[in-house]
Amino acid sequence: MGSCKQHLMKFGIRASSYRNYSLARILLAIMMLCWEMYPHTAEAQHQLDDFLTIAHQQSPLLNDYNNQLVAAQLDSLLIRAAHRPFISANGMLMYAPAIHGYGYDQAITNGGQYMAVASVSQPIFTRQILQPQYEQLQLQQQWIRNQQSISTYDLDKSVSLQYLNAYADQLLLTHHKQIQDLLTQQQALVQKFVQQGIYQYPDYLNVTVALQNEQITIDQLQSQYHHDLALLRYLCGIHDTSIIQLQEPDITLHHLPPQSSVFLQTYIIDSLLIANQRQIVATKYLPSVNWFADAGWNTSQLSSTAYKNIGASFGISLSVPIYDGHQRKLQYEKLHVQENTRAQYAHFFRNQYAQQLSDLYQQLREVEQRIFSIQQKLATTEELIEIDKKLLQTGNVRITDYILAVQQHVQIQNSLDQARIQRWQILVQLNYWLH
Repeated sequence: MGSCKQHLMKFGIRASSYRNYSLARILLAIMMLCWEMYPHTAEAQHQLDDFLTIAHQQSPLLNDYNNQLVAAQLDSLLIRAAHRPFISANGMLMYAPAIHGYGYDQAITNGGQYMAVASVSQPIFTRQILQPQYEQLQLQQQWIRNQQSISTYDLDKSVSLQYLNAYADQLLLTHHKQIQDLLTQQQALVQKFVQQGIYQYPDYLNVTVALQNEQITIDQLQSQYHHDLALLRYLCGIHDTSIIQLQEPDITLHHLPPQSSVFLQTYIIDSLLIANQRQIVATKYLPSVNWFADAGWNTSQLSSTAYKNIGASFGISLSVPIYDGHQRKLQYEKLHVQENTRAQYAHFFRNQYAQQLSDLYQQLREVEQRIFSIQQKLATTEELIEIDKKLLQTGNVRITDYILAVQQHVQIQNSLDQARIQRWQILVQLNYWLH
């Protein structure tokens, strides 16, 4: 870490300027604390993986899915707790007076009721009832994890494509700055040759105009790069306005059997949930058995023998569904309609899924062939520029021809960069569908 004085000098503060050196140390601690309050500094935002990691951490949707998984685990505990013994304490003081023969019938009210009883009850023989409920929770957890994966891949695709947009701006900006440096050098050389009478003054003006056009293009590209970089940080939830240099992304093609895709798994889980719902409906028509017991004090009169009314009771209750107005049949028909709808969506998606992959693979082959062709043309323009640069040293090439060669080189280089960016974009989309 070094001494306190060294750290203060790093922030542009001399410790010797403070009469109380301990005050300087306190100030240093405050500044270091403020420095550490910004974990996502510009130095940490250079690679695509850095932005993806921050986006995952900041996404409220992904955190929401994690909370839903925790809630599903709590639901499992709630189901188990609901079928454990339920104990309650009940008390009642009820007095029904009869005045001059007016009042409730004493045969019904006994004049009152006084009770302090603890009771316990529990359903039994519930295995067939609980099993489908536990299976439903497991399927819901699978569905949440599957949706969480899809949301993660959606976020990765959005961030990756925006990263490529910003990186494309950066590449274009870099090439135009290189051309600007080249034209600046040649401008000085042409100015010297104009003074020597080798070139004419209009030749110097042609180079100057080309240089001014490059500056206009660079200003526009810088503005576009700043905008796309800000949008990238917006997607990731990063509050930062510094300008950084993005590194070339390392994007490779994933290879995953299509049948294990998370997108297809969604329809499989939906089908299992519908089948599970049929089982839950069936459990509602099973006989239910409960045991119960209570103990305490229960009397209808506050007399000298009321203490003798302390006792207990226990028993078993049975409930058998007989008729529900055909509700079960209607619920089964409703689930059948849901399954038909799910099957239609699944069939349509599989056709789209196969078509999407086929189209992306075709685009990938075409863009790779185009990259190979552009690279050959780029090598030719680079050779032409090198020859023209040598001829320019001796005044044996027209300035307009040299500028035209440079412009052609820029166009071909931009075409190559666009093809490379397009290839990465196709890989991002392929990897998205191959998850």
